[in-house]
Amino acid sequence: MYGGATFDSSLIEAGLIDEFHLLINPVAIGSGMAIFKDLKEVQKFTMIKSTPFDSGIAELHLEPKRN
Repeated sequence: MYGGATFDSSLIEAGLIDEFHLLINPVAIGSGMAIFKDLKEVQKFTMIKSTPFDSGIAELHLEPKRN
């Protein structure tokens, strides 16, 4: 599912996301956008896999840790 930071945060807090595929692009673009800024509690994740690409971008496959 794709959505803005507020929408994403509401799904995370409700425990409705089973896995994350985050693409990290190591470029400084100023203040940027914090995708987890609206979360009220610390979220912990388990790394399932990371994939680096020749472009410098890395994909992180994460699953939330459940209590």
